[in-house]
Amino acid sequence: MPHAVDISNNFGIIAGFIQNDPQERVKYSPIIYLLNFLSSNRHPIVIHQYIPIATNGTWQDLLSNADANIYSAKYDMSISINSRGDVLVGMQHINRVFLFSVNVSNPIQLTYISRNTNGRSLGNGRSVAWLDNGNVAAILVNIYSLSYQWSSSQIYFYDMQSSIYNSNSTPLSVFPNYHQLLPESFSPVFINIISSTTSLTLMDVNGNLLIFNPTPPGFYPSIPATGSIPLITVSEACPLGMYKDQTGINDCILCPTGTKNSGNATIQCTPCAPDTFCSLGSVSEISQSALEIIEQVIAYPKLPETTIFDEILIQNMFHIGLGHCLLVSPLFWTLIIASLAILIVIIMGMLKFFVRHPKCAQIRKRIQWIFKKTDLIGEGELWVGGLVSFSIVVLVSCAYAFSNAYLKQYPIETSTDSYFACDVSIRNAKFETHLQTLTIPPSETEQKMFNLLNEQRLSLNIDFINTFINCDVISIQALFGNNWSTMRWSTCQNINSILSLSIPLPYQHISIQIILAQVQTISALRGG
Repeated sequence: MPHAVDISNNFGIIAGFIQNDPQERVKYSPIIYLLNFLSSNRHPIVIHQYIPIATNGTWQDLLSNADANIYSAKYDMSISINSRGDVLVGMQHINRVFLFSVNVSNPIQLTYISRNTNGRSLGNGRSVAWLDNGNVAAILVNIYSLSYQWSSSQIYFYDMQSSIYNSNSTPLSVFPNYHQLLPESFSPVFINIISSTTSLTLMDVNGNLLIFNPTPPGFYPSIPATGSIPLITVSEACPLGMYKDQTGINDCILCPTGTKNSGNATIQCTPCAPDTFCSLGSVSEISQSALEIIEQVIAYPKLPETTIFDEILIQNMFHIGLGHCLLVSPLFWTLIIASLAILIVIIMGMLKFFVRHPKCAQIRKRIQWIFKKTDLIGEGELWVGGLVSFSIVVLVSCAYAFSNAYLKQYPIETSTDSYFACDVSIRNAKFETHLQTLTIPPSETEQKMFNLLNEQRLSLNIDFINTFINCDVISIQALFGNNWSTMRWSTCQNINSILSLSIPLPYQHISIQIILAQVQTISALRGG
């Protein structure tokens, strides 16, 4: 019972089923015949055959094909032969595509090369075709359940020259994709593909046609939204972060890791500078410093020896150490001022007892008058009190500066090292814990704290790394009850190919959708 046939100049391939002995469990087995057209009697004869054997323990091994004698779409097969004698045979009922080779000048043997399978489903190899003079294979993959319920349709394009074709092969491209979308007038259920040397025609379940024309390097076949049938693709430049270096109907390819395409080169991607972040599909070079992990969880420091501010202040005021501790010590600077005051007292004594010049007496009296004005101890009566007052002012100023800086060391999440003190680890916080399970209802006093925590305003911060997406194409929706409502971001900017988005959250537990209206590559996401 033949189900598919294809012929070349001097040989042909037929695929179908043969009937087994009625006593066997498998009633009908798939088979592939090689027909030779070079026989002396000029009639095609079967010269070789291949019977696919299911692997023991697989779901294909359980098939009996009892109804294969009655036509059913799930038993459809497909065959395509290229000019070099390479043969593709698709058998969707076992979800496999076989690759064979036939010697064109002497077609006497069907040589098995490899096969491709697509998991526990039906539909792989619904239709097959050769493109680009036999260098590219197009495989129509329909995904059906084992009860033959349609799920999806895609066309896989494989480079058959530079890579090995098997179940682990990576396709050149897959149609449809995020920038080759099907128009509404075309059904998502595909049933057949037919190829010429370079072009490909796709038929949907309604008989509509989509014709893929080849495009030059740097361009891909785009589907116009005209609505007219048949649909014919047009040439469009590769998106940023992608390239295409050959003529054909296949899609553009993502730039490999370590390369980029910023829009200036669509035929090939340019290498990125060393020590930069260029992942698959990069549009720009991102400095490694921009990828530092943002720590949002901060470990509480060790509890200080004392938490009484007066004791902390006194300890800091009258402590002298070395290096950094010496420079931030209030006592050190007070002693400096006191030393200057002692020096002035010595000078004043010398002017009084050892220098007998009227001019010096006037200078001494003038200095005494100045320091009496600054006397805080004797209320302007003692000039020596003015000197002491300078030392006291320095000490009090240092105490004020320390207190003000210490006050700003709260909360701990926004504080930094305490460089204003000898101990840079001190914080304006007391750390203790009374952990308990959340299943225990909080007391009335504790509930107030829980309410404060629940009422905190949170923001969702997301970075789209290595992308040219701009803020104009971003829309945000939040789920309120059963309805999605539009929201607005608080800040949005793209700096050095990193789009930073901040979204204020109305609740702590809420579903957010970020919709991008523009097709662009994104190398990485960072959120918090």
